[in-house]
Amino acid sequence: MQKKKNIGARIIVIIVIAYLLVPLIMTLIYSLFKEWIDVVPTGFTLSAYVALFTDPAFWQSVGRTVIISVIPIALCTVFVLLAMYVVVIYHPEWDRFMQILCTIPYAIQGVILPICVLSLYTSAPEPLNNRMVMLVATYMVVILPYVYQGIRNNIAGVGAGRMIEAAQMLGASKLYAFFRVVIPNIMSGVTVSVMLAMAIVFGDFVIINTLAGGHFMTAQMYMYDVMKKSGQRTCAVIIILFVVTLLISGFAFVLQSKQGNKKVK
Repeated sequence: MQKKKNIGARIIVIIVIAYLLVPLIMTLIYSLFKEWIDVVPTGFTLSAYVALFTDPAFWQSVGRTVIISVIPIALCTVFVLLAMYVVVIYHPEWDRFMQILCTIPYAIQGVILPICVLSLYTSAPEPLNNRMVMLVATYMVVILPYVYQGIRNNIAGVGAGRMIEAAQMLGASKLYAFFRVVIPNIMSGVTVSVMLAMAIVFGDFVIINTLAGGHFMTAQMYMYDVMKKSGQRTCAVIIILFVVTLLISGFAFVLQSKQGNKKVK
């Protein structure tokens, strides 16, 4: 009976994985063939990938996208951790208010948020009116609910209050206990939250186009320009961006696993 349940669970997982991979596989196939007007595509070619790999503008746009993804995520994660330190140790009653505050960005995403930022800060003094500063701050607001909820759930799951009390009994300060005991135990959750936030920022087009326009060409804007010229190259851009995101995620999880192995040793 147990074996049948395991087989059924595996079949369901395989079906779900296949369902999720079908669009990506179709995109890959379309990027490798000139025409697909029949059941089987024709005209195998790597010209789309050759054009992208030899185009400096594409790699510059990918680099800008990575940079503009990493900076707001790093800042937002640090600020959320510091806020959770205050809430967990000194003011637990603030937790419900912080939860409400951090879920507000769910309602103001899309084109509304960048337009509001432009109207408020365009005439503000430096550096608030700088487009890159506005872009980083806006992305921090967008990813705040995802980063906060992931960190909060993991802190509650590991019993941070009891961990800190135990560390204090051994002579550690509250600050040391939180950042050297609690945070290492929730790094898996932090990593997942960061990867989710990176996927959101990496796939954004509306905010970057509204705030930066053509002055800061990212991979999404590059793909939008290519979309007007060639569907094959557009599919190739999608595949390359997927691989870049996958490599970044894999690198983050490898670092996390190495840290876990060091703790075990």
